[in-house]
Amino acid sequence: MARSSSIAPPPSEPDKLWVEDLSLRARRSRDKMKAAAVTLINRTGYPSLRVQDITQEAGVANGLFYRYFRDLNEIVAEITSDLFDRIVHAFDLVDPEADIFRWMVDVHRIVLDIFAANPGILACLFGKSGDDETFARIWSGNAHVWNLEVADQLVARKVMGRGQAESLSFVLGAVTEGMIYQALVRRTADLLELTASTTAGLAELIATTWHKIVFLADPPADALTVGKRLTGDPVP
Repeated sequence: MARSSSIAPPPSEPDKLWVEDLSLRARRSRDKMKAAAVTLINRTGYPSLRVQDITQEAGVANGLFYRYFRDLNEIVAEITSDLFDRIVHAFDLVDPEADIFRWMVDVHRIVLDIFAANPGILACLFGKSGDDETFARIWSGNAHVWNLEVADQLVARKVMGRGQAESLSFVLGAVTEGMIYQALVRRTADLLELTASTTAGLAELIATTWHKIVFLADPPADALTVGKRLTGDPVP
């Protein structure tokens, strides 16, 4: 029997099956509050987030929040999970016939554009995944899926076998996570200078780093702009 939306307890973590039990009107109210929370986190950051601000931004009654969410952590956990769903979907948006370096650039460009458009959520993810079990599971679980997608590409393109591809993809994921944190969260000046402070530049820099790690060689010179900063210098 479907649970009534008026009495069903909110899930402790993102639960799509529970949401599907809600009426269309209830789901719309719930989605409005999630969209409002995204706007507010990106505008002022997670530490400033309040329930009353979410409901005001969403244009719904203040008490409605607790009908669908247990607390602020729960709505933010669901928002971050949704964001990762979009990021993992990036693999489906890239031309599968593209050469491997172009594929590396394009998939990172999509991901970085998503992160750059949600700076507050990204900062929240990095901050809370270190000390909150729910957020740690969201981050590590989705990172694992992402890494296996990378391994699939390396195997499909006959770059290496499955075992090596999976191991290397975890290393590539760690490198990428660090570069994203330094560029988009800490805004490290040295890295921003290398990337021309653009997501396109950062995508190319990450892809160039990946190519050098995977193939122990530079990408094609004619495919590079900012990536040239990592290539071309003669060995002394």
